[in-house]
Amino acid sequence: MEIEKWFKPKKYPHIGYPITILDYSWVKQYILNPEKIRLHSFLPLIHKTIKQRKFRADKTCATRTPSKKRFRKKDEKNREIYFASHLDAQIFSYYNHILVDCYEEYIKRESFNKCIVAYRKIPISNVSNNNKCNIEFAKSTFEFIKNNQDKKLSVIVADVTSFFDNLNHKILKKQWCKILKTNSLPSNHYNVFKTLTDIKYIEAKQLFKYYDKTMIVERGVPNSTTDKNYKRKPIKKSSYFKEKKAVSFCTKKEFISNNLNLIISKNNKKGIPQGSPISATLANIYMLDFDKIIYERIELLKGYYQRYSDDLIIICEQKYEDDIIKLLRTTIADKNIADLEIQSKKTKVYRFEEINGNFKGFQIDEITKVPNYHVVLEYLGFTYDGSKVLIKTSGFSKFYRSMIKSFKKSASFAKNSKNPDKSIFKSKLYKRFTRKGAKRKLIYQPSKNNPNEYVKTKKFNWGNYFSYIEKSNSVMFAINNGNQIKKQSKKLWRNFHKLMKTHQ
Repeated sequence: MEIEKWFKPKKYPHIGYPITILDYSWVKQYILNPEKIRLHSFLPLIHKTIKQRKFRADKTCATRTPSKKRFRKKDEKNREIYFASHLDAQIFSYYNHILVDCYEEYIKRESFNKCIVAYRKIPISNVSNNNKCNIEFAKSTFEFIKNNQDKKLSVIVADVTSFFDNLNHKILKKQWCKILKTNSLPSNHYNVFKTLTDIKYIEAKQLFKYYDKTMIVERGVPNSTTDKNYKRKPIKKSSYFKEKKAVSFCTKKEFISNNLNLIISKNNKKGIPQGSPISATLANIYMLDFDKIIYERIELLKGYYQRYSDDLIIICEQKYEDDIIKLLRTTIADKNIADLEIQSKKTKVYRFEEINGNFKGFQIDEITKVPNYHVVLEYLGFTYDGSKVLIKTSGFSKFYRSMIKSFKKSASFAKNSKNPDKSIFKSKLYKRFTRKGAKRKLIYQPSKNNPNEYVKTKKFNWGNYFSYIEKSNSVMFAINNGNQIKKQSKKLWRNFHKLMKTHQ
């Protein structure tokens, strides 16, 4: 049976049991019935706050460390994520599939088609089956700068403030109708729209606490490789959910009987939940008018425009710099176009020009125009100074922190295991944190008919961070004229073995 691409079952804990491949037939029959969706009662979303730790230079501190670096201060960026129940997520995924097709059909006729790059499948070339990712999108940006070294360029990088939280519902509905080529939303689409704009949710921690820190977990059935049992078991922390195979906070029946009072209504006049399968596509649809206006203006100036979700970059000659910044802010603030905001602190301006015979990029203060030659362009996880492209150091820092955490966890498991020598399991660590696990390949499994034969699956081993480093190095090689990105990763192997030695 051919499974359609929109059917994407997940295993995160929610209300009710997870949907599996065995549920495909009835789920498809239900979702493809517009009347069913028109009357469908969506369960509340489950809300989590994902904290992203960052360290930034403390510019208020005059003293320096012994290595002459600035003292660092901890900075946390919180992302508010909302998870739909398993059936609701499949509904969102199906309607996302419809909207993606409609959006692509609409935008292919527009001149700015190739400028909108996030959440889209854009082939690397006409003869390639592979699609572009942030590496290729960053490359095209840096190539434009490199190919215009005869001009004095300004590069404006802006980040829309709280993008998903501030989408105007009237504009969203208007654009949704536009790509469907209707004057009003069909009733089934309207029910999906209403659910996404009238947000109702439950705090994951509160629901976990209500059931005395117990969860419904998945357990196997003796003498069966396919059958599963579900039992309620105590779990100390939410961080152990995956390890303990937790699949649900409660059944739908339990929720309706006990937990309706936990539902929080956001009563928001703006915004949609970040994390649903449809949110990313709606963001692109929402920005249609804005993209058209900005692209057409930049195109007249023979400049460059690219938008990756809420991050956008504009390249133009320096003499147009102030006009473009003003256009950017007034257009995005227009209540009939986007009704959003780009704050000054979220706008970074860089200049690229020839200095003492070298083409150099550097940041300037937007107001005073004072240059800072030590700060270079940052975009989509890369830095570019006019001569070479590198991966941002924060990417390596995050990878190293993940490595330390995994070693500590492996050591803890080894210490509390029944293994007599209490040694850590090395194979997974090598696969995840060294080049030994970098190769991307199709996964094979033993044939059901003949255990000695292996057949292809639809699953892939997607590699690890070294896969990303090697691809980045390959894509950026022509700009760098060398392996500068690969050289950045030299310390990772040494750091890995230091940790291995410490935890043996």
